[in-house]
Amino acid sequence: MNLLLYAEPIRGIVTRLDIDGQGADARLLPGSPLRIKGTFKVQNPNSDPTDTVQLILFLEDKFLKCIYNDVPASAPNFTSGTFSHQCTVPQEKGTYRIRLGVAYNWNWPDQAYNYLLSQPSEIQDIGYLIVGAYEEEKIEWLPIAIVAIPIATIIGIMALSKKKR
Repeated sequence: MNLLLYAEPIRGIVTRLDIDGQGADARLLPGSPLRIKGTFKVQNPNSDPTDTVQLILFLEDKFLKCIYNDVPASAPNFTSGTFSHQCTVPQEKGTYRIRLGVAYNWNWPDQAYNYLLSQPSEIQDIGYLIVGAYEEEKIEWLPIAIVAIPIATIIGIMALSKKKR
């Protein structure tokens, strides 16, 4: 799955996202381990070749990890990399967004994180985590009584139902 992250100018692309071996969308039980990994490409525009770019991974608005914090190659080239993060699935059932924010020229990832929280347009949803108890659907078979009815009885009932009034 290729996801384009929009920022002015465009600075990063997530080229693969995997949540617990289920791709970009996963279903997990509350409190279980959450493993997120993937690959990315990041670049600076030619107009700002020395900018330090931060890629911040979120679970909703919660900071998970800074997956990149460096000066990448300038366009048209990219700097590529991989990331992985492990934490615990939230206890509350619901659907949670895995998000990625793109910031630049912050001294520390926590400064970039705080900036991104104030700039929601710089954060993109890249995956979804569905938390809750899920069970395999069970099919219940109801007992069925098989009764042998002579054909003549069925024809007689049909004839009675068509009787003129």
